[in-house]
Amino acid sequence: MRKERSREWAKALVGADRNAGVLASRLREGTSFVLAGPRGSGRSYLLRAVAAELERWGSAPVVLRPSTLLSDIPFGAIDATDDPRASALRDGPPPDSARTIVIVDDVDALDTASTTAIVRAAAARRVTVLIGVRTARARAARPTAESDAQRLALGLWHDGFAKRIDLGELIAVDAEELVSLFPGSDALDSATRAGLVWRADGSRTLLRHLLLEALSAVAAGRDPLRALENIAPQSRLAVAVEHHVADIAPDDLVCLSVVHRLPHLELSVATRLFPADTVDGLVASGLLHADGTAARRLTANELIAREAERQLGSACARAIIDAASDRMLTEADEWWSLPISLHIAEKWHRDGSSSADAPQIDPLVRARIALDAARIANDRGDSAHAAAHAARGLRAHDHPDLRLEAVLASGGWNDSESGVDAVDASDRDVLRRLARLRARPRDGAADSAAPRDEGDADTQIEVLLVRSGQAGDALDWAAAADLAAQAVAVQAASPEARLRALITAGTSAAFRGGWSAACRYYRAAERLLDSRQKVTGISAKDRLSAVMFMLAGYQVAGADGSDVCQRLDEELRTAAREGGAAELTLAGAAASIAFASEGRPVESQRELEAALGRQPLAVTDSNAAMIELGVAEELAMSGRTKEARASLAGLDLEASPLLVHGMRYVETTILAAEGRDEEARATARAAAEVTAGTTAAALRIRDLFRLSTLGAATREETDELIQLAATTDLPLATEAVRRLSARSVEEESTPVDELRLHNLWTADHGERWTEPGGIERLPAHSPALASGEELTRREHEIAVLVVEGLTNREIATRLFLSVRTVESHVYQARLKVGAASRRDLGRMVAAGVVPVPPGVR
Repeated sequence: MRKERSREWAKALVGADRNAGVLASRLREGTSFVLAGPRGSGRSYLLRAVAAELERWGSAPVVLRPSTLLSDIPFGAIDATDDPRASALRDGPPPDSARTIVIVDDVDALDTASTTAIVRAAAARRVTVLIGVRTARARAARPTAESDAQRLALGLWHDGFAKRIDLGELIAVDAEELVSLFPGSDALDSATRAGLVWRADGSRTLLRHLLLEALSAVAAGRDPLRALENIAPQSRLAVAVEHHVADIAPDDLVCLSVVHRLPHLELSVATRLFPADTVDGLVASGLLHADGTAARRLTANELIAREAERQLGSACARAIIDAASDRMLTEADEWWSLPISLHIAEKWHRDGSSSADAPQIDPLVRARIALDAARIANDRGDSAHAAAHAARGLRAHDHPDLRLEAVLASGGWNDSESGVDAVDASDRDVLRRLARLRARPRDGAADSAAPRDEGDADTQIEVLLVRSGQAGDALDWAAAADLAAQAVAVQAASPEARLRALITAGTSAAFRGGWSAACRYYRAAERLLDSRQKVTGISAKDRLSAVMFMLAGYQVAGADGSDVCQRLDEELRTAAREGGAAELTLAGAAASIAFASEGRPVESQRELEAALGRQPLAVTDSNAAMIELGVAEELAMSGRTKEARASLAGLDLEASPLLVHGMRYVETTILAAEGRDEEARATARAAAEVTAGTTAAALRIRDLFRLSTLGAATREETDELIQLAATTDLPLATEAVRRLSARSVEEESTPVDELRLHNLWTADHGERWTEPGGIERLPAHSPALASGEELTRREHEIAVLVVEGLTNREIATRLFLSVRTVESHVYQARLKVGAASRRDLGRMVAAGVVPVPPGVR
């Protein structure tokens, strides 16, 4: 399997538009080529692939591998080649009549005499050549003149003796595909993959070394993205980065290193430090990323920027930033930059109070800098630094906002005056928002840009959303939905508060049973997210949080969230460029929900573990527990009961009714997967008791369906399920009634996958479709736990009968087997082909995705 993936990686590396077979065929016909491309464009890979193809066809080429050590020695490359045909290039025409094919990689390192001999032979049609020429990138520091070897090679094309092929840089979509094909890449979470693609800067060479470094870090139990911050000198990756950066102009390197030290620097401020065409050119080339806000905040490619600073020396960037800091302090009334303010605060924190207390700096300016730093530190959960910054600011000026940040840092704030009961202490974002919103209108902070009525509106929304969350935890989803709807109706709110209100209203409506209402709220939220220019105030963290809750809403309703998964992919690419640990944590949590909904428990568990290892505080304890329950459910569905139990063991037993129900629900699945049917029925009954009499329609439908599937439902509960299906518009309600109506009363035992009510989402977006006749086609490679083994003849025979709609008992009767034997064959077949359920196995066989075993017609 690993060797096969290596071959797939090599094949994809050259791409469909770089077909080695076609090139080899054209060379055999006598057409010469000049293969031009920048460093990392895959030029060497393609040359090796062409040479291998020619070898396979019996037309072994003369391969010259130039070296800088031989570039000053006449005929050095030709003499160093052990192929006897190479000497004919020096002495004259080849000895035989067959035309020789010569392949040269990186002609820049070839000595002039060898290049002249090869070019003359090609022009005289005595040899056919494939010459690799390294070209410069768009903003590269070009040499003052091309080398003689390069000029001769390009002249061969210019004079019409050879065709030219230009290899472009690796685009993001192709890079993501390469990552997925790289051997071992399934150990990398989505955030890491996106981060590697961003850092590779369009270079196939860099991408390969980054993948190897990341996989090494994962094997050692380290965060791969953090590991890339400290690359061992002279390692393969370090050397590859050094060569890659050698093509970048010095002025660009300085700009990259400064922006890296000042992440999210505003474009207008960057152009105070560097020429506008330098900044714009780096954005256009992709080395700088500008976010979609009006401020166009910049982030630099971290890998390239660190190497730039290593080559330039840290003093260069530090001198520019210090000069910018002095200028901002002098012109504070004219412009202000948060990244520069944070840099100054950190410098004062390191150097002591002498710099901060310099007499020429206005005390209000010092307080403003301290407030910026304290707020950011509190937002990322760094209470110690928040307290230190706030204390320094209060020494300069006793400002109420600084006092508030000091209280938040100490953990001493409570919301007794907000009109809500205790807020979940793990939801630090809510605590901070409530505190700051209450302080804004009361204290009238002079530096606040928000009008007073907006502060009032945001406070109203925040209080309503806290109450909505508390109602939902208590399974009173009618009240939760009503409170969230009231929050949506509040006028004059900030975009950030309105986005949270819409998402909460949508998710609450889904739990309550109103899917149409949920979709209306979600569509309104998506319009905010899809604004051509990103709405001011809605951060990357807010956007990812919104996507995460939308995914949860689709999962709860039993609706296919594939479209939201596509939105997550887009947000993940953005977070890899402009986000920090908190954003990547939210992205991983969202990806975990998506993978669970696609029936991919291993990937789902990987995403959640990687995410929570970055910044656990970014996801509240209750939300993390709900996601963990979703992972455990899918682990149990796939037969991984030990891992599922381990997930349950780490959850709080003194939890809210919502979490208590979730734990009992998952425990039911585990027991069913273990074949402990009586205990499964008892636990399903215990879960149903939690939702009885509540307005949690989505959860109640699941409970009633399970009781019916397990043969434990009363007539009243069956009637209740039918009534819920008639009064709600959740996709899972219709599915529950349809499934129960079609279920055979003769089925003795219940395979665990029959407990799954929601349909699995489409993993490969756009690749699942329906053929005439209603047969659903699946992707050629299933995303679930496929072992790579072929089905046995018996397993395939049983799978075909599953396609025909036979129950396990009916299959057992027809084949003279026991029901348990049939169940075992179905389970083994699912594991082999990666089918998430019995029904998915049948669909895959019907679609022809599963290979037919030898000897079976």
